[in-house]
Amino acid sequence: MNRSILATAVAGSLLSYTPFFTAQANDALAPSEVMVITANKTPQQIEQVLAPVEVISRDEIDAIQAKSLSEVLRRLPGVQVSNLGGYGQTTELYVRGRSTKNTLVLINGVRIGSATTGAANLSAIPLDGVERIEMIRGTRAAVYGSDAVSGVVNIITTNPNAALNRVKAGYGSFNSYNASASLYFGDEKQGWLNVTATHQESDGYNIQPSSSTPDDKDDDGYRTQYLVIDTGKALNSQWLIKANGYYQTHYVEYDNPYVGTDKTDSDLYSLSLAAQYLRKNLTSEFSLSTNQDQAESYGQGVAASTIKTQRYAVNWNNELALSQQLKLLGGLDWYRDKVGNTSTAMTKDSRDNAALFAGALYQKNRVSLEGNVRYDDNEAFGGYTTYQLGAGYDLTDNLQLIATHGTAFKAPTFNDLYWPQQCWGSYCYQGNPDLNPEESMTSEVAIKLHHQGNVVWLAIYQSQVDEMIASNGSTNVNIDEAEIKGFELAANFYTGAIDHNVSYDYLDAKDKSTNQHLVRRARHSAKWNSSYKLASWRFDLSYLYQGKRYDDTTNTQVLDPYSLVDIAASYQFANGLSLGGKVANLFDEEYETASDYQSPERNYYINAMYEF
Repeated sequence: MNRSILATAVAGSLLSYTPFFTAQANDALAPSEVMVITANKTPQQIEQVLAPVEVISRDEIDAIQAKSLSEVLRRLPGVQVSNLGGYGQTTELYVRGRSTKNTLVLINGVRIGSATTGAANLSAIPLDGVERIEMIRGTRAAVYGSDAVSGVVNIITTNPNAALNRVKAGYGSFNSYNASASLYFGDEKQGWLNVTATHQESDGYNIQPSSSTPDDKDDDGYRTQYLVIDTGKALNSQWLIKANGYYQTHYVEYDNPYVGTDKTDSDLYSLSLAAQYLRKNLTSEFSLSTNQDQAESYGQGVAASTIKTQRYAVNWNNELALSQQLKLLGGLDWYRDKVGNTSTAMTKDSRDNAALFAGALYQKNRVSLEGNVRYDDNEAFGGYTTYQLGAGYDLTDNLQLIATHGTAFKAPTFNDLYWPQQCWGSYCYQGNPDLNPEESMTSEVAIKLHHQGNVVWLAIYQSQVDEMIASNGSTNVNIDEAEIKGFELAANFYTGAIDHNVSYDYLDAKDKSTNQHLVRRARHSAKWNSSYKLASWRFDLSYLYQGKRYDDTTNTQVLDPYSLVDIAASYQFANGLSLGGKVANLFDEEYETASDYQSPERNYYINAMYEF
C-alpha cells in the first residue's frame, strides 16, 4: 500500500495492541517506521517482517468506497475471491490456493467465525468503524494454530487517540443505501470511548436467473445493522485495560441449486476484555473473549432451522526483550467451541483446544531470524505440534533475500464430522466422523527490493497437503495429497504523483491423486490499483484479471476468465465535507465466479461524509 496510507494506518491505531507507542498520524512517516502486529503477535517494523504483509487503512477504504470486506481483500496479491452472487451473498476467500476455512479472521485480535462451517462470514462484516486491516500471506499456524494455514486477516477497530467524528451516507444501484456514524471521545491517558453504528440495505438482483425453481425468480437482497464499541484507559505507565465488542444483525436472501431454504437471519457478536502490563523489557497481555455466530435459515416451505456457534477463549501473550537484537515470545491459548442445531442434533456439540506457544525474533546487522513453535491439544484429535522458521539476509541496503518454512494442521469442522444425513431434493449430505485433520508443509523463497518508497516483492512457494478434506458429492473425505505451487510478484511504485500497486500470481493447485485442479482457483491472476491526488481531489482506478477456473472436481465445468475495472473519485471540502462517487464493473463485464451465479452488472455508488 502507499506510504501515506501505511503511515496513517499505523499511527492512528497501533495502540489497540501497544499502549506505549505514541506516534501521531503523519503522512511524513517513512515505510520503515510503519508498525504491524499480526505476524508474530508483537509490534514490528513492517520492513522487518519476513512474511508478506499488507496494511489497508481507513483512508484507503474510504478512497475506493468499498462496501464489503471481500471488495478490499480481492485487490491484494495472492488473494482470489468467489461470490455466489453480489453484495451480501456467500463469499469464498482463496489465499495462495487454500480455501476460506484455512484463513484465520480476527477482529481486534479475537478469533471469529463459525465452528460448523469453519469460516468467518466475510459478506457480513461492514467496514465502517474499521481503522485498519492487516493481512499476512503464508502459514501462521505456529503462532495462531488451526485456521491460520494460508494466512491471517486482522480487522482492527481500536483508535485510542481521538479521531474526527464522522457521519456517512450513500446510495447506489439495486436500490442500495447505507448510513453510519462514528463518534470518538478521549485518549489513552484519560480513557477513550469509540462508537460506530451502521445500517446497510439493498434490494439486490436475481443472482441465479437460470434456476428452474419458481421461488428463485426474484431479487436477492440483504440488510445489516452493525454496532462497534471500543473503550479503554491507561491506569499508569505500566498498566492499561481495554474492552471492545461488536454486535450485528444480518438478513440475506439467496438462491440454492436445489429446493431448500432461501433466507437467513443472523446474529453475531464478539466481546473482549484485556489487560496489558509493561515493565522494563517485559510486555504481557491477558485477555478474555467470547463470540457467537447464530443463523436461522428458512423459506420455500422448508421448516426453519437455527445453527449456533458459541466460543469462549483465554489468551496470555508475552514478549521479553533480552537485548535490542533478541526478543523472546510465548504464551498460552485456550478456547472452547460449542455448537447447536435446532433441526438436527449433532452427535457431538463441543470441543476444547489448549495450546502452548513460544518464539524468538533476532535481528543484527544484515541478518533477521524468526522461529515459532506451538503445541495444540485438541479434545477431538489429540496433540499437534507445528513450527515455523524464517531467515532474511540483506544482500545490499535495498535488497533482501528471505526463506521460510513451516508446518500447519487444519481440524475438520463440526459439519465435516458430525452433520447427520439430510436430503434436499436429489442431493443428500452427511458428515464423516472418521476424517483426519489436514496436515501441510510450506516452503517459500522471496526477494524484497525497496528503494525510496518503492517496493518489489518476488516469491516462489510450495505447499504439500496431506489428508486434504474434500467433498465427494455426498460427504467429505480425506484425499491422499494435494500440491500447491505458486509464483508471486507484487510492486508498489510511483510515477510522478500516481501511486501504483500491481501484482501477478501464478497458482498451480492440484489433487495429486487425480491430477485435477482444485475448484475455483485460477492459474493466472493480475491486479493493478492506482491512485492520484490533485489538490482536494482523489482519483482511484482498479483493474482485476482472473483466469480460467474449474467449478467441479472433475474439471469439466469451466468458468471463463474475466477482467474488471472500477473507478472512484472524491472531493474534500475545507469544512470537513467530502463527496464521492464510484462506478464498479465499468465495462459491464458478464462473468461468474461460481457456476450459474450471476455477478453484478455495471453499478454505481455515490456518498457523502462529514467529519467534525
